[in-house]
Amino acid sequence: MPPNWQIIIINNYPYYLIIQFKPKKRFIMKTEKIFEQVIKQIKVFESAGDRKVFSRLSHFRRSVYGIRICYEIMRLYFDSNINKIECTKEYLTKNMSDLASRATIINFINDEISKGSLVTQVSSKDKRVKIIQPSGELIDEFTMWLDMIDKAA
Repeated sequence: MPPNWQIIIINNYPYYLIIQFKPKKRFIMKTEKIFEQVIKQIKVFESAGDRKVFSRLSHFRRSVYGIRICYEIMRLYFDSNINKIECTKEYLTKNMSDLASRATIINFINDEISKGSLVTQVSSKDKRVKIIQPSGELIDEFTMWLDMIDKAA
C-alpha cells in the first residue's frame, strides 16, 4: 500500500483514503534575532514606565485601554487631513468598546482631564460637543518617548 493511503473501516467494510500532506510555509527567524527584538521591546516598554520622566504618559500605561486611548487621541491630534474626525468621548467609547465598558472609558478620560493630561475644547461644528486633545506636556512626553524608541531601534 502506498504511504499516502490510509484504511478506515466503517461497518466492517474497509475504505481506502488518499491523504495529501501540504507543508505550511513558515517564517523562521533566528533565535538571536528574536532575542534582540524581545530585549528591544522590553527596553521600549520600560522606558515609557519611568514615572519621573514620563509622568503624564505613565497614567495612560496603567491599563490596556488607557494606552490605546492615548494612541488614538495622538493619532487624531496629529492627523493632517482636512476632514479629520473630532476626538470626543462618544468616538472613543465606540472605538474602545472591545477593551473596556463605556463607563470605564468615560471615567478614565474624566480623570485624565482633571489631572491635566487631556484638555477639552468646544467644537466649532456643534457647541454642545467637547473635543478632547492632549495637553502640551503630554505631547512633549509622547514625542520624547517616540524619539527614545527611534534611538533604541
